[in-house]
Amino acid sequence: MNKRRLINWSIRGPAAAGDRDQASHPASRYLTAETGTRVPHLPPVLARATNREIQP
Repeated sequence: MNKRRLINWSIRGPAAAGDRDQASHPASRYLTAETGTRVPHLPPVLARATNREIQP
């Protein structure tokens, strides 16, 4: 039995905001802030993962 877990953060990429700096810059800042908030929570999740969950 395969017991892999999917971690999906569902963060829109800055390109979705448009190709003008006025639209993409705030979207880039949001992406950076969201990633910075979420990444620290990932190592504990990975530490609890079993080998079956993380094998490709």
